[in-house]
Amino acid sequence: MIKFENGQARYWVLDNGPWDVWGYHIALRPWKKDMSLELGECKSMSVWVRLKNVPVQYWNTVGLSYIASVLGKPLHMDANTTQRYALMFAHVCVDMLATSTFPESIILDLEDGSTTLVGVEYPWRLYACTLCKVFDHSNRLCPKATRREWLPRPLLLA
Repeated sequence: MIKFENGQARYWVLDNGPWDVWGYHIALRPWKKDMSLELGECKSMSVWVRLKNVPVQYWNTVGLSYIASVLGKPLHMDANTTQRYALMFAHVCVDMLATSTFPESIILDLEDGSTTLVGVEYPWRLYACTLCKVFDHSNRLCPKATRREWLPRPLLLA
């Protein structure tokens, strides 16, 4: 839990997240009465993605939201993206479901009938379980996953 001195600071932090601090992803949510603090119930997560090779005609809020909607629900973009300061990649915050596939590229159909490939990078990769459909653990560590039991081979004497 984080306590803020004033509401303005609180809203700024919530609106500009999620945050990555020293390699750790920090996703903040406003406090609600009776909310669960367990990550196991988290079926979606806000993730910053980098969209590379975006055609110039799509470098606006509508165009980037259209491209990012393939990944999940677009939430907002950073200042460098909205002000077009750095055109190497677009930085978009997307609310992604635990069932998302996290594609490395998106095929974009252009107005002239051709297609282009928009690259997708995830600076921070989420662990998601497709069996439980939550962000908390991977399929490998899922308590619902079937496990193979190791049995020693019988010793053969010749």
